[in-house]
Amino acid sequence: VDECAVANGGCDPLTVCHNLPGSSSCGACPSGYTGSGLSGCVNVDECAVANGGCDPLTVCQNLPGSSACGACPSGYTGTGLSGCVDVDECAVNNGGCDPLAPCINVAGGSSCGGCPSGYTGTGATSCVDVDECAVANGGCDPQTTCTNAPGSFACGACPSGYSGDGASGCVEIDECALGTHACLPLAVCSNTAGSYDCVCISGYTGDGLTACDDVDE
Repeated sequence: VDECAVANGGCDPLTVCHNLPGSSSCGACPSGYTGSGLSGCVNVDECAVANGGCDPLTVCQNLPGSSACGACPSGYTGTGLSGCVDVDECAVNNGGCDPLAPCINVAGGSSCGGCPSGYTGTGATSCVDVDECAVANGGCDPQTTCTNAPGSFACGACPSGYSGDGASGCVEIDECALGTHACLPLAVCSNTAGSYDCVCISGYTGDGLTACDDVDE
């Protein structure tokens, strides 16, 4: 009698029934199954151990007799089976950040640092130069010129007759008190803003600088 001719001889449908003289036998369960052809083949859940060998960042899907690894998440390259490798977004076009801002690579993505000093905006959008000179002459002395530059500014020199610099402040020089004037001996020095005046003493006429001539009373 060929027992295998009816209901696979009572063997699990996944196994082979071997007819023998006076009896039959069941073959082994296929790969991915546990048990026996006689008792029954039970699917092995490969995902239950070590995520089925898939990368921890992916999903292991149990299948009849096998398993499959899902795709790597966004920001990673490779496959769930071979392994997911973080993509360095900062390596291309500074990760989309403004060229003046640092790009910071993180697992599965990236972030943009802040704009440097002297710039407004965000590194993720754009960094725009701040015109420091537009407000209060950039902090420079009002008598000097403030010159805007990318990310900074500079104060010009103090005008003639003043000491100091545009950044710290210009101080008027009293040439008369310091004796650095060029008035004639017969003239009186009078200090003015940034300069001085020479006036001939009584009884003399002239500009006090080049001449003080006696008046012929």
